[in-house]
Amino acid sequence: RLAEEYSVSYNLPPFRLVIDNAGAPALGPADAPVTLVEFSDFECPFCSRFFPTLKRIEEDYADRVRIVYRQFPLTSIHPNAFKAAEASLCADEQGEFWAYHDLLFQEQESLLVRDLKEKAGRLGLDQGAFDQCLDTGRYVEQIQDDLAAGRSAGVTGTPALFVNGIPVPGGAVAYDVVAAALDEELERVGS
Repeated sequence: RLAEEYSVSYNLPPFRLVIDNAGAPALGPADAPVTLVEFSDFECPFCSRFFPTLKRIEEDYADRVRIVYRQFPLTSIHPNAFKAAEASLCADEQGEFWAYHDLLFQEQESLLVRDLKEKAGRLGLDQGAFDQCLDTGRYVEQIQDDLAAGRSAGVTGTPALFVNGIPVPGGAVAYDVVAAALDEELERVGS
């Protein structure tokens, strides 16, 4: 009430985290003025609920926003999430991270190792290379690094969103909430 009554203005910029996304799967131009980072878990029902919002953002902001996916499997409640994260990175090796990502969320109820391999086959991936990648745990360290980066950023649940380093509170928020954050940043950077 006092802020409105006395026309208080805030001159501090919003809190921004620096998140190193090197090596993480990304969609959109590398030089996009705005980056949306999502820490997510393929077995998380809230992440699945956010999936259509992410697809809409991809369509509506195609050339102005870069979407970066960071692995944050909550293994204490999602026993198949870590292996699904590994599988997505094995698919990324073959240039099919986003197609595999979409399939994992569309068929979230089937994330056992045999299901992960079957999905790779349906997408036409090199099955031998995919299976070897998944069976050897090639991306365990990268996923652990993502988990550490998420914890450092204050992530405790999924999905966790950041727009140019600014946390978007609320988890699986509605499209309008994310769009407002994206639009505000696009306006700030003059795009």
